Amino acid sequence: MKTWVVTGPIGAGKSSVTRLLAERGAAIVDADRLGHEVLEAPAIIEAVAREFGQKFVRQQGQDTVVDRGKLGGLVFGDPTAMKRLNALTHPPLVALALSRLKDLSRHGKHNLAVLEAAVYFLWPPMDVVDLVISVVADHDLRRQRLMSQRDLNARQVDDRMGSQEYLEVFWPTADVILDNNNDRDALRRAVDELLKDENL
Repeated sequence: MKTWVVTGPIGAGKSSVTRLLAERGAAIVDADRLGHEVLEAPAIIEAVAREFGQKFVRQQGQDTVVDRGKLGGLVFGDPTAMKRLNALTHPPLVALALSRLKDLSRHGKHNLAVLEAAVYFLWPPMDVVDLVISVVADHDLRRQRLMSQRDLNARQVDDRMGSQEYLEVFWPTADVILDNNNDRDALRRAVDELLKDENL
């Protein structure tokens, strides 16, 4: 089984590429979903409360959970807070991603596994990865997509885009750059060409 990473800035189309690959038989590991699992771990909930304060956790029935809305409102507008959160969550997140990928490889049902991870370049090297793909698009187009597709106001969109600006130096270092400034048909053709080039 080969393992690819799909990364890139918010609004560029990572999920669109991942869906196209899933339609073509790839197994998908979504780092965002894994991140939610990490934030549900009791040790991480306690660490968030210690690091950021009790107001960033709340009661949900008999359970204490991270208030993701409040925490997101903080970290997407404060790079220092984002780095503090990453320091708490990235180690268990990487371990969980590796575990899921190795499970897929062991079960032998797929020729290709795809890890979708916006912040992949902040992680330590993963020896299971064969190809890193950056999906990119122009700033204004990404902003337009986010405004139309997500339940976010203009300030929230700008905060989320701004929170990734320091990652811009990494996107061009990927093995493959997929330009997603055009329509879905163009993106589909690019994905099919990539699969052909990689003999998948």
